[in-house]
Amino acid sequence: MNLGGSDPKIYKRMQWGGKLFRLADSDVISKLWPIESMGFRWCNDTHKLVTPRTKRFMAYNTPWCHARHLIGKHCALDHQVTFNAFGIIPPKCMNCWKTVLTPKNFDELVIWKEVQENDISYAAKCGIELRDYTPKHYGAYHYAASLDEGREQYEDVYKKAKKYLSKETAEGVILKRACTEYEMIKGPASSWTLTKEEERMLELIEAYVDVPQATKRQPQMTKPTVMIKWALWAHANGDFSYMKYNGDKKLFPDYQKFHKGDINDIKHDLAVTAAHAAGVDPAVAAEFLTGSDEFLRKHGASLSQVDKMIGNAHLGKLGQMDFSDIKRVDPATIGDDDVLPIEDIDHDK
Repeated sequence: MNLGGSDPKIYKRMQWGGKLFRLADSDVISKLWPIESMGFRWCNDTHKLVTPRTKRFMAYNTPWCHARHLIGKHCALDHQVTFNAFGIIPPKCMNCWKTVLTPKNFDELVIWKEVQENDISYAAKCGIELRDYTPKHYGAYHYAASLDEGREQYEDVYKKAKKYLSKETAEGVILKRACTEYEMIKGPASSWTLTKEEERMLELIEAYVDVPQATKRQPQMTKPTVMIKWALWAHANGDFSYMKYNGDKKLFPDYQKFHKGDINDIKHDLAVTAAHAAGVDPAVAAEFLTGSDEFLRKHGASLSQVDKMIGNAHLGKLGQMDFSDIKRVDPATIGDDDVLPIEDIDHDK
């Protein structure tokens, strides 16, 4: 806790002894300050740290579709609070085993979602991988409460993956222990232990931190919202297998390309479009451009000479091959240039 206004790390170096040691050892509020700094507040009625939200809201801002939850899991407390605040891996997490399947594309993700919901009886979820330390676009997770149970689930997932998905995806199925973040920070999963000090902190967290536990299934009405995000994610990553579910259409129109084709024909079409925008009938503009092109070829005249002869700067511009003097849309509003946007546009472990 920031007792005196200095860097909190300084206070960790304080040397306690005698009665002050016993006083500091019983100072639960200071010990749990990392949790309070995450937005929790002490409840005057229960004397526990609680989330400041008084109501629980339906969570739809998630990359995951859950088939069902594992009874006894409390990730909101164990991962989001205990590990994130103190770097402690709780015993329940050490007994969490996950069979991981990596769908190769959007199509396989949707297929596996149906498998999880209709052909698998244990806790499972699947979705898009937004974490920058997981080198894949999609993931599917299946939860077990022991290594033995995990190995049984692995065999089941592997068997079903061979039935419903590609051989490549089936061969990539693995069994791992607990959350990826734990292994990233604490090292190989087989080496995890708890110190006496960490056990004491777990007791304090259990006694004084109140985090609601998810007891209900993910509302069905949220899943279409989540799956639309999946499709957008697939498109953004060049995975067009989603088109199978979108009437064989891309979510967004493709670019019009100008690197091939007769350049004079392209300029002709651009000029006709500009004339139409200025109120000139496209047929009239096309006729004029064709006539002016023939005149240029016959007499070897320049465009500027044609402008002067016609005496109409606007119509003369319709035939120009260089449109540099036509006012364009501000590139900043298009999004292709390296400009700062006006505005900048959750993750269940």
